[in-house]
Amino acid sequence: MIRARENRSDVHRARSAGPLRLLTPRAGDAAWIVTSSYGGGLVDGDAVALEVDVEAGATCVVTSQASQKVYKGTSSQRTTVRAGAGATALVVPDPVVPFAGATFAQTTRVELGDGASLALCDVVTAGRVAHGERWAATSITTALEIAASARTLLLDRVVLDDPRRMRRFDALGTAILLGPRFADVAAAELARVAAEPVSRAAPLAIAASPLADGIVARIAGSIDAVVAATRALLRPACARAGEDPWARRW
Repeated sequence: MIRARENRSDVHRARSAGPLRLLTPRAGDAAWIVTSSYGGGLVDGDAVALEVDVEAGATCVVTSQASQKVYKGTSSQRTTVRAGAGATALVVPDPVVPFAGATFAQTTRVELGDGASLALCDVVTAGRVAHGERWAATSITTALEIAASARTLLLDRVVLDDPRRMRRFDALGTAILLGPRFADVAAAELARVAAEPVSRAAPLAIAASPLADGIVARIAGSIDAVVAATRALLRPACARAGEDPWARRW
């Protein structure tokens, strides 16, 4: 649970059970929740669930200690973030890296109260490309659900079970900005993406659409390019919230 205190936000209560670990470093005025795992990733049979409640007026960064490795076998993770009235949630985990033979299901749900704001990214990579494992997972399923004031704004599901579908792309990313705190930043990013020329053979493909008072962008390309483009789109909003989740990160 995240609670606002004068000019800062603090982790009021946190509890975890294996294989999930929660770290709560102090990096700025926002409260930070950093996820990790005892085994360095998800192994066969793991089913991880994380719930974060951000109370009214508080600001929270939800991120990960490193990329989410998903080993061979069946595993899943579910993240639920509830942001109260006027709260801000920066949900910015590192990319998912599925290994060969992995069957992985991920669900992320964000519930926004009146006047709450959200910056979110979700990146799935082709896996250990340097080891010759390119889209070698058995199945990758991701679901993203966003509701504001009890009204569903987005319900997006991606199923990757055939490597041929991704063609030349080694990563797929989603970036979202929502809420009054980021409305002008979202409008500027929407205009910027719309003004960029579109080429069928471009190494990086970005498509953006308005979502309520914000933006949802889908990004495909090389792993490094997708990670960089996703962070570039969200960084101005994070800076407005007084945080840089990727400082000193790869």
